[in-house]
Parts: sequence; structure tokens; C-alpha cells
Amino acid sequence: MLNRPDTVFSEIGTQAIEQGLADPKLSAFYDHVMSIDCDDNPQQHLKPFLPHLSLCSDRMFNTAPPPIFYVGQDSCQRYLFGDDWASPEQPSSALRTPDPELELASAEGYRNALNGQPYYGYARASVSVNGISYEVAFERLIMAVRPTLQSQKRFCAFFGVIQDLHRKF
Repeated sequence: MLNRPDTVFSEIGTQAIEQGLADPKLSAFYDHVMSIDCDDNPQQHLKPFLPHLSLCSDRMFNTAPPPIFYVGQDSCQRYLFGDDWASPEQPSSALRTPDPELELASAEGYRNALNGQPYYGYARASVSVNGISYEVAFERLIMAVRPTLQSQKRFCAFFGVIQDLHRKF
């Protein structure tokens, strides 16, 4: 029997997107954001993609990724963790991934994006959702974006695409 870790995050690099090896919607989002020039409004570039995005703060605490403040209706996180998780009773509270191990394993991609390099990678993980264990594989793109080009503030945009998902028995 093969012995493999439950969680693997591998950076592939954005050149794979540029070579046409990523999901088409993820690629379109990357191309749109990369085409923003000094006369553009970054918010307009995000608008068509908002249903597929999760948006996070630009603040990382310790080894955790930044807290999530928006989860799109068609985002992979909403699909995986559910509408109840994505729409908390306390809308002002920041969201955290319900699986602490996945949360910590995912942090490096956010750190890279906040350091100025878009992060594109592949992940495979065991995830616990409401007491049920799943095996999930997904590609993910994380980019730091500014609300306006003059803004000092920024946030992380996460575009994930689930490639495989099945319940573990």
C-alpha cells in the first residue's frame, strides 16, 4: 500500500495558465486581472467573476491564511463547505475554513500572492465537513488585488476549481 500525505499543496506557477493548461474560467480571470492598466477600474474587471471568487483580507495572522469576507455563489469553497458556512448568521464575522489542517496547509499560497506574485497551484487534501471526511483535489489561483489602482489597501482574490471530490469511507 502506498503511503502518502493526506494534504499536498503544489505550486505550479502562472506560466501553466499562460500556456493554456488551467481551467478556462480560471484562465479568463487571470487574463482579465493581468490586463488591468493604469486607466482601468479593477473592480470592473472582478465583477463578472465574483460568483466564482472568494475574497480575503490582506492580513495574515501567525501561520493562518487571511480571513474570508466574501464567498461567491458559485465558488468552490461554497460548494465544498455549504451555504450555511458561506452565509454565517453574523455577517460581520470573518470566515475561516472549517477544517483547521486545510486552513494551515493553504496559507503559503496567500503569503506568495501578498508578496506580489500571483499563486497558481494544485492541491489534494482530506477535508472534514460537518463530521464527514472527503478527499478533494483542486486547482487554485490567488491574486492580490487593489480596489483602485491608487489604493494602498488590497485584498486576496481566490479562484478555485474542484477537479475531484469524493467521500472517504
